Amino acid sequence: MLHTQKFFICNITSWLKKRTRHIINVYCSTLTNGNLSKQQKENIQKTKELIETELSKMKKKNKVMEYIEKSILHDKEILDIINYIQKINPDIISRSNIIQLLGDRKMLFKKANTNILHLIDKDTAAKFVSLIKNDLSKNMCYVVELNPGLGVLTRELLKAGVPLIHLYEGNLKLHKILKIICTKYPGKLKLISSKCSNLFGIIRTIHDEKTTKKYQDNFKAIESKNWEDETYMQIIGACDNIYLFTFIIHNLIFRNGFMFYGRPVFYIAILPSVWNKYNICISLNIYTYTKVIFKLMFNYELLGTLSRKAFIPWPKKKQHKRNSSVLSAKQNYEQLYVVKLEPKADIYAQLSPKDWITFSYFVRHHMQKRCTRVIPALEKWVPDCGIKLIAKDYTIYTQFGDLTPTQILELFKEFKSWPDYKESHFIDYMKDSVGAHNEFEFLNE
Repeated sequence: MLHTQKFFICNITSWLKKRTRHIINVYCSTLTNGNLSKQQKENIQKTKELIETELSKMKKKNKVMEYIEKSILHDKEILDIINYIQKINPDIISRSNIIQLLGDRKMLFKKANTNILHLIDKDTAAKFVSLIKNDLSKNMCYVVELNPGLGVLTRELLKAGVPLIHLYEGNLKLHKILKIICTKYPGKLKLISSKCSNLFGIIRTIHDEKTTKKYQDNFKAIESKNWEDETYMQIIGACDNIYLFTFIIHNLIFRNGFMFYGRPVFYIAILPSVWNKYNICISLNIYTYTKVIFKLMFNYELLGTLSRKAFIPWPKKKQHKRNSSVLSAKQNYEQLYVVKLEPKADIYAQLSPKDWITFSYFVRHHMQKRCTRVIPALEKWVPDCGIKLIAKDYTIYTQFGDLTPTQILELFKEFKSWPDYKESHFIDYMKDSVGAHNEFEFLNE
C-alpha cells in the first residue's frame, strides 16, 4: 500500500507544487470524516505526510534553481555562453537545461577540468566530421567519442554514417541529455559512464598505479588486437590540455591506458601551441625529450582548424610579454587544430617494448640539457667508449641537441650493442628512476 502511495505521489507532486497545503488538508479531512477504519485513517495520514515531504523537497529544489539562475544572470561569462548557444543552435537544449548545466561551475568550470571541452556549435561539428570522415570510414570497428557533452558532434557523426558510437562521459549531469539522444537513435549509440571524469590527459596516471588500472578498465570490454594489426579503437574528441601528447606518449611507452589492448588512432581537436611544439623546426628551446619520442613513435597529420569559441568552457585571455607568446596565446584563443595521431605499426621492429622503455630513459636523461656533449656523457657510463664513437663520426663537440630523433635512436642502438653496456652504471640509474614509479615491472615480464 505504501509503495503504491509513493508512486502516486511522484506523479501528482508536479501538479501540486503550485497549490497550497490547504487543498491537501481539505482533501484529507473530507476522507477522515467518513466511517473509515483505523488502518485507513493511518494510511491517509501517511499519504498526507509523504505529499508534504515531496512538496518541501520541491520547494527547496526550486529555491536552489532560483539561486543558480540569479547567479548566472550576474555572471557575464555564463550568460554570454547561454546567449551564444541559443543564437547558433537554439534547438539543441532548452534554456532551463543550459542554466542547470552551466550553473554548476564545479563540474564545467573548475580549473582542474578546463581541459574537458564540449562542442556547442552544430556547424562547427559538421566541419569537424567533414575533416575526419574519409579517414575514419576506413576502419570503424570501435568508434569512441570522449566527453560528448551535449551530443552535438554525436549527431553529426551519425549523419556521416558511423554505425555505432560509444559515448564516454564522466559528467553524470550530462547523461540525461545523452540518454534522450540514445533513445532517438536506437542501436546506434552506447552511453558509458566513464570511471574517470576525463579520459584525455590524466597526467597523474603516469605515477599512480591504481589510477592507471582504473583508467584501463574503461576499455577492458573492447576486443584486443595485435600491435601490427589495424587500429582496435578510433577515438574522437577535443582537449586543451597542454600535456596531452606527453600523456599519450607515456601510454605508448609503457603500453597502458589507450595502448593496453592494441593500437588506437586519435582524431583530436587540440591547441595550436601543442601542435606547433612538436612540429616546427628544431632549436635548443623546443627540442625536448617528448619531441624526440613523438617523432619516432607516431604518424601524425594536421587535418584542419575549428573555431575555439565553438567549445565550452571558453578560454581566458592572458597577458604575455614576449611577442612569440602573444602570437601563440592568440592562436589558442581563436582556434583549435584537428589532428590525426596514430602510433606506428612497425615501432617494435626498431626496438622491443622493453627497449623502448630503456630508450625513453636514455633520451630523457641526456636531453635535460640539449647542449650535453655525447662522448663525455656516454663515457660516464662506459669509460673509454669515445674511441668507438669517434669511429662512428662523432666528435668531442657533438651535442645531443645536434642529433635528429633518428640519429639519437641509432646512437642508443650503438650504445646498447657494446659488451660493457649490461654492466654499466646506466642500467642501475635507469632502474632506480623508472622503478620509483612501479613502471620497471614491465621490464621483468
